[in-house]
Amino acid sequence: MSKPETAVHRTVHPMAMHSTHKQLSTPEYRALSADQRIDVIRAAEGKKKVDLILDAPDAEQLVPQLHPQEIYMTVYEVGTEYAAELMMLISPEQLTTLLDLDCWDNDVLNEEIGLHWLQVILETGEDKICQTVHEIDLALLALFLKKQITITRGPEAYDDDDAENANRLEGLYDIAYNSELSQKIISALLGVLIKCEPSLYVQLLELVRGEMGSTLEEEIFQDRSRRLLDLGLMSLTEARSLYSYVDPQTFRPRAEKQPFHLESDTLQSPVALLSQAQPENLLAEILAAGLTHEQATELAMLANRKMCADQVDLSDKMAVSESMAQMYQTLNLALESLASGSVSEAEKLFKTCYLIELFQYGHSLVESLKNAAGQLLAKDVALYLDAPYQRFLTGLCQTPPKLCPGERLTRYQDKKPLQTVSDLTEASRILQQITIQEQLFSGLLPFGLPSGENQPDGELLPEDESLPTLSDLFLTALANRLLGRNFLPTPLSAADVPQLYALICTDKQIAPALHQDTCAFLDNLLPGGGQFGEFCLHIWQEEICPVDIADIDPRFVRGLLFA
Repeated sequence: MSKPETAVHRTVHPMAMHSTHKQLSTPEYRALSADQRIDVIRAAEGKKKVDLILDAPDAEQLVPQLHPQEIYMTVYEVGTEYAAELMMLISPEQLTTLLDLDCWDNDVLNEEIGLHWLQVILETGEDKICQTVHEIDLALLALFLKKQITITRGPEAYDDDDAENANRLEGLYDIAYNSELSQKIISALLGVLIKCEPSLYVQLLELVRGEMGSTLEEEIFQDRSRRLLDLGLMSLTEARSLYSYVDPQTFRPRAEKQPFHLESDTLQSPVALLSQAQPENLLAEILAAGLTHEQATELAMLANRKMCADQVDLSDKMAVSESMAQMYQTLNLALESLASGSVSEAEKLFKTCYLIELFQYGHSLVESLKNAAGQLLAKDVALYLDAPYQRFLTGLCQTPPKLCPGERLTRYQDKKPLQTVSDLTEASRILQQITIQEQLFSGLLPFGLPSGENQPDGELLPEDESLPTLSDLFLTALANRLLGRNFLPTPLSAADVPQLYALICTDKQIAPALHQDTCAFLDNLLPGGGQFGEFCLHIWQEEICPVDIADIDPRFVRGLLFA
């Protein structure tokens, strides 16, 4: 692949790619410099991108400077029919990448998709076909043909009586086609080769009939793997090492990374790929100043490695965008944590540290919280947690982990990605609250979780509404104590409601003394336990105090168990 003329020396601004460009007339667009035109092209998407390419007076020079994944996403977005003219402008190297990305099911070439791409090549016209066959890996094309045809006879089968027929190239080989469609497409392609590249025609068909199918496929697959590795695309096993855990407490980035120019020199600018999502927070401040081509290439290769690890369909713009956003969030976490919020220190880390190491550190910060949530979710107490805490744990244990913040009583809470240090702090705070609740019900309170005949049978799911919650148990025990009974979660009767209401509410608010005494009692049992008291009393504040006594129906009151 030839070295892009503008890729190495220009600073790219992925954050600016989604900004609104001035609507240019055709004369204004054509009057731009080549660098300006390619920036406009990279900022566009779908049919608009294709139209801008075709309107450029130097389209043949601009298209080879586009990143192959940019072309791949564009072709998938608009369809190969609309992109036919674009296909006439791409380089053989770019075409090879499209075939590498689209035509394989693991290590097996997909016959149906391969035939489709042969048709795409056919529709580019004779001149482009000849250029493609002359410059593309002939063994790759041979494999595509081998999936569709069988050569039953070659030149060696002819005798003197066949001399006249043998002088015609199309008569040298007897070909059996897999289908009428493959015959239509491949015979037309071979006809073009006979006309413009007769020696390559013979060489190609000799490859088709001379190589064992499985051997040729394995060789081409290995070549494909090496080509894709140059873009950061790799096998699932290799890619998943990206998620290797590093201990956040002992992590230290390497002092200095090696220059990335060997990887970036032969690659086009990946700015269009990087702009599929927008970074936020501290990372956004860093990227706002722009990236060198080396930095952009390293970032794109990290993005590709992550997408391989997550098995993202590279033709799915939404999936690519989600994966890119997650990468930016993870890098931002790492930079905020290591730089303590300092922009200058974060800029230094971004320039001097390998981005894969920063990603692993940021991922491990979240993974530590996810593991802690998983351990709590596996305990018996998880079945009895109040809904906000159950949703928090299940959100933190999903992939990717999400933060369900706050302790609101509403049934549905918005989940958000963990992307800032404040998000980590909030998650740690709620995990600590749940840990305190588990400890309170593991021997500190005079009662524990339901057991024996009160223990539910079978597998239970979080938020099972038939189960009492920790707040139900504690508040019922508290109500019994206020009524002069034992501090136990023994179900109340409806007749207890008027007296209880008078004890817990003052002017439709929780009685201040009750609030103070309850939180102090729990804090004395376990430092931090008062927060659980705050949470529980807030339920009474919402469910009981604002309601007139006559309107309280025990069947629909949260925070108390009734017989």
